[in-house]
Amino acid sequence: MILVLASIIAVFLAGTVCGIFAMLVIGIHSEERRALRNGATSTRTGAVSRRVLSTRTTCDDVPERVPAGR
Repeated sequence: MILVLASIIAVFLAGTVCGIFAMLVIGIHSEERRALRNGATSTRTGAVSRRVLSTRTTCDDVPERVPAGR
């Protein structure tokens, strides 16, 4: 019974931490977009949040092909 309660608490805490992190990243991203609309310059935090939330891939993400060597 104690193990079941510990598991439930662990899942709840993990979900809370993930939720807080997601809200923080989304909040920074939306604040940065609002600031950019008003003519402000981009901040380092805003650039990082844009990169995290972006679904586009960059050339850095493409793995290098290795020949088979046969």
